[in-house]
Amino acid sequence: MFMRAPAAAEGERRRGLLFGLLIVVGAFILLTWLSSIWTEYLWFDSVDFSQVWWIQRGWSLVLGVLGILIAGLVLWGNLSLTDQLSLRYAVYLGDDGEAVVNFREWLEPRFHALRRIGILAIAVLMGVTVASWRDDVLLFLNARSFGQGDPLFGNDIGFYVFRLPFISDLLTWSFNLVAITALAVGIAYLVSGSIRFNRGSFPVVAQGAKAHISVLLALLALIRAGMYRLDTYSLLYTSRSPQFYGAGYADVHAKLPALQLLLAIAVLAAVVFIVNIWRRDWTLAVVAVGAWLVVAIAAGSLYPALVQRFSVVPRQLARETPFIEHNIAYTRAAYGLGNVEVVDFAASPNLTAEDIEANRPTIDNLRLWHSSVLLRAYSPQEIRSWYALDHVDSDRYLLDDQLAQVLVAVRELDEGNPDLPTDWQNRRLTYTHGFGAVASPAAKIDPSGGPDYLLRDVPPEATDPDLELTQPRIYFGETYQPGLPVVVNTEANEIDFPEGTSGSAFNHYDGEAGVPLSSIWRRLAYGFRYRDLNLVISSLIRSDSRVLMERNVEQMVHMAAPFLALDSDPYPVMLDGSVIWVLDLYTSTDLYPYSTPADLNAFRRVSRQTGLSTGLAYVRNSVKATVDAYDGTITFYVVDSTDPIVLAWREVYPDLFTSADQIPAGLAAHFRYPQDLFKLQSEVYRSYHVTDPATFFNRTDAWSISRDPSTAARNELLFGDSRDLTDPSQVSFIEEMLPYYLLTRLPGEEQLSYLLMQPFNPQSKENMSAFLAADSSLGTYGRLIVFRMPAGETVFGTGQVNNQIEADDEIAEQFSLWRGKGSAVIRGDMLVVPVDDSILYVQPVYLEAEAGTNAIPQFQRVIVVFGERIEWGETLDEALALVFGTEPAGPEEPSNDQVETLLRLASARFDQAQQALAAGDLAGYQQAIEEARDLVEQALEQVTTPSARSARPIL
Repeated sequence: MFMRAPAAAEGERRRGLLFGLLIVVGAFILLTWLSSIWTEYLWFDSVDFSQVWWIQRGWSLVLGVLGILIAGLVLWGNLSLTDQLSLRYAVYLGDDGEAVVNFREWLEPRFHALRRIGILAIAVLMGVTVASWRDDVLLFLNARSFGQGDPLFGNDIGFYVFRLPFISDLLTWSFNLVAITALAVGIAYLVSGSIRFNRGSFPVVAQGAKAHISVLLALLALIRAGMYRLDTYSLLYTSRSPQFYGAGYADVHAKLPALQLLLAIAVLAAVVFIVNIWRRDWTLAVVAVGAWLVVAIAAGSLYPALVQRFSVVPRQLARETPFIEHNIAYTRAAYGLGNVEVVDFAASPNLTAEDIEANRPTIDNLRLWHSSVLLRAYSPQEIRSWYALDHVDSDRYLLDDQLAQVLVAVRELDEGNPDLPTDWQNRRLTYTHGFGAVASPAAKIDPSGGPDYLLRDVPPEATDPDLELTQPRIYFGETYQPGLPVVVNTEANEIDFPEGTSGSAFNHYDGEAGVPLSSIWRRLAYGFRYRDLNLVISSLIRSDSRVLMERNVEQMVHMAAPFLALDSDPYPVMLDGSVIWVLDLYTSTDLYPYSTPADLNAFRRVSRQTGLSTGLAYVRNSVKATVDAYDGTITFYVVDSTDPIVLAWREVYPDLFTSADQIPAGLAAHFRYPQDLFKLQSEVYRSYHVTDPATFFNRTDAWSISRDPSTAARNELLFGDSRDLTDPSQVSFIEEMLPYYLLTRLPGEEQLSYLLMQPFNPQSKENMSAFLAADSSLGTYGRLIVFRMPAGETVFGTGQVNNQIEADDEIAEQFSLWRGKGSAVIRGDMLVVPVDDSILYVQPVYLEAEAGTNAIPQFQRVIVVFGERIEWGETLDEALALVFGTEPAGPEEPSNDQVETLLRLASARFDQAQQALAAGDLAGYQQAIEEARDLVEQALEQVTTPSARSARPIL
C-alpha cells in the first residue's frame, strides 16, 4: 500500500539536499578560487617574476588584514564601551515617540547578534578598501624627489605624487570609520535607553553616552581639519579661469585663507566637543557646528567668487600673469616639452634637381605605402585561412649596408577565423601558433603595383640577412585573445606551415615558455581555472606538456606590471633570426602641480586601445618591454632613469626591471618614439609652445593640427572617431593628420634620422606654421625639435596642397576615368618632407577594384607638390623629374627578379581563384583569374618590350 511520507520528513530531506548542494557549490567556488591563485603564481614563476607576484599579493593581503583588524577593533572596542557606559536599568521616562519605542523593542533582543554580524561585515569592507591602497602605500614607502618644488607651498613634487595619495586615503578612511563608529554607538545608546527623545527639546543623553559621543565627534573634527589641510594642496589642481590651469589669484588670495580659517575652526570645534562633556546641554556644540557651516559657505565659496568677479576679472591678465607662468612652465615640464629645440625653417622656394639628388637617401626612403592599403596588398601572403596579417608597423633595417625604412607585418594565428575546426583538440593542441612575417621597403613598388617583398612566404624567404628568420614560429603575438590558453608539446601534432598542394608540416614545441603540466594536481588546477575537463582527462597531454596561459603580448606585460600604462601599438623587430615584440610603457600621474590635464580633446587622435587614461598631467615613456615571439621571455628595460616614478617602482620590484645598458645594441637600434606619447605632446604643444604669458592668455599664437587629405581608411579607432548609432559599422574618422615616421636628413645634419613628424597650422587657418619632430635615432633618441616657418610668409599646409591637387585638371580627369571603370581611387598619406631648407609634399595614389571582397589595391601614381608645381608619375623619380624640369631615368632592362615577382603574384592570384571556386564565389574566381592573366601579360611585356613598362598603367 502506497503511503505518503510525513510532511516533516519530506521537508527534512529537501533541506538536506539543499544543504548538500550548497556545500558542493561552495566547494567548487573555493577550489576554482584557489586554482586561480595557484595557476596565476605558476605563470609568474614561469616568466621569472615570482617576486612580483609575492609583493603584489603579499602587500594586498597584509593591508587587507590590517584594515580588517583596525576597523574591527575600533568598532568592537567602542561598542563594548557602550555596554559599560549605558544605563543598566533604563527607565523609559519622557516621550520617545511610538516609532522610537517600537524600533527599540524590535532591536533590543537582536542587537548583540546584529552587532557581531555588523562589526564583521563593516570590518571586511573597510579591509578591502585598505587592500586597494597597495600601490599608493608602495609608492609612499619608496618616494623619490623630482628635484623641483611647487610654486605655492614649496613642497617637492614628489610629495604630491608619492605622499599625498596615501595620506588622502588614510584620512578619508579614518573619517568614514569614525563616522560609522559614531553612528553605531548612537544606535547602541538609543537601544539601551541612554538616549531619549522629548518633544520640543534636545534629546536627553546620559552622561557616559554624552562623553563617548563627544569624543568621537571631536575626533571627526580633527580628521576634517587634516582634510582641510589637504584641500589647500588641491588648489594646485583647480582651474578657476578657462585660460589656464592651477591656482590663480582668487585661489591664493581668497580660497587659501578661507581653508586655513576652516582648518582652525575645525580644531576649535574639536575643543568645543571635548568641553561639551562637562556641559549640561548641547547648545555650545550645536552653535559651533552651525558657525562652522556658515563660514564654510561664506568663506569657502562666496568670498573667492566675489574676489574673482570684482578684483580679478576687470584686470585678469595683470592679476593672473605669475600664475599663467607657473602653468606654462609646469605643463611643459610634465609632458617632457621643456627642452624642445626651436629651429627657424626658411621654407625656401629654391629647391633644385641637384638638391634632390644630394638628398637621395631621403628620397629613396619616402613611404609610398599607407598602412591599411599595404595590409590589403599583403593579403596573398596570408597563405592559409588560419594565418592573418593584422597590422603593419614601420621600422628601419640595414639593406645592402644602407639604412632603409621597412614595413613589417607578422603572420599570426587567426584564432577567430570561422574556417578553423571547432573541436577541442584542434583549438587547444593543434592550431597553436603563427608563422613568419612579411616585410617590404616603404619606398619601393614592384612592377605589378604591389609591395616589393624583402621577406615573404612560408617557410620565410628573405632577400637580406638582417631579415632572415631562423625561428619563425609566432607563439606570442598582439592579436591573440587574452586568457585563451593552448597546450604545446603534446601527443598531438601542431600545424606548422603548408607543405605541398594540400598537406602541412608539423611541429612539437621545444621552447621553455609556459607552465609544465607535470602533475595531476596542476592539470586539475587548470581544469578548474578554465572550466575545462579535457585538460584533466585528455591522454594527449603528457607530463612534459606545457600550457601557454597567456599569449597576448600586451596582456602578458600588463599582468607583470599593471602599474605601467601600455602604448596602443606593439611592434615586431626581427633580430638574430627571431621575432621580438617591443612594447612602450608609460608612467603617469594626475598629481603634477599646475600641469594641465589631458582631456578627451587632447586624446582625440590617440587610439582607443591605449593604456593611458584621460586626466593625466604627467607622462614619461620610461620603460621598453620586449617579448620573444617564440619562448615568451619578457624583459623590462628602464630607458629613462630620470623619471622618479619608474625609480620608485624599480625600488619596489628590483627583480622586474633591467638597466638600459643591458639592451642589446641591435635591439636598441630599432626602438622608436611611441605615437601615443607624441600625439599627446603635440596636442599640448599646440598651446604650450608659447612661453609669454600675454601671448598665451590672448591665444594669438595658438596652433591647430593640419588637415589630413588621405582617403584611405584606418584599421584602428581613435577617441575622436564616432560611430553611426543606427549603423555601428559606419565610422566618421577625424580629419586631422596623424604623425608619421620618416627616415630623412634634417637641415644642417649629415646622418639620416628616423623621425616621427607632426605638421601644425595657425589656429583656424590652413597654412603651415611649424612641424614637430621626435627623433628615434640611436644616440639621439628622444630629441624633440620644432621647425618654425618664417613669420609673415605663407607656407602652404596640407589642406591647401590638397585643394591644389583637386583643382588640377589632369589629375581630376584621370580620377574620373578610373572611377568610371569601376575602380576605387585611394589617396594615401600626404607626407610633409623637409629637404634642406625647403618643403616637399608627396602623396601616393592607389587603385582598388570596387566589386568583390578579395580586391587587392595596387600602387598607381605618386603626386609631388613643390610650391605651385604639381606633377604625378608612375614612379617617384618620374614625378620629381617633372616637377624640377629634368628627364627621368630611361627604362631599365628587366631583371630576373622583376619577372619572377610578377609570376609569383600571378601564381598567388591563381591560388586565390581556386579558393574562391571551392567556396562557390564565382565573381571572386573570375576577378582573380583576370588579375592573374594581367600579371602574366606584364611579365611577358617585361621580357619582350621593356620600354612598354613605363607607358602602361598597372591595373
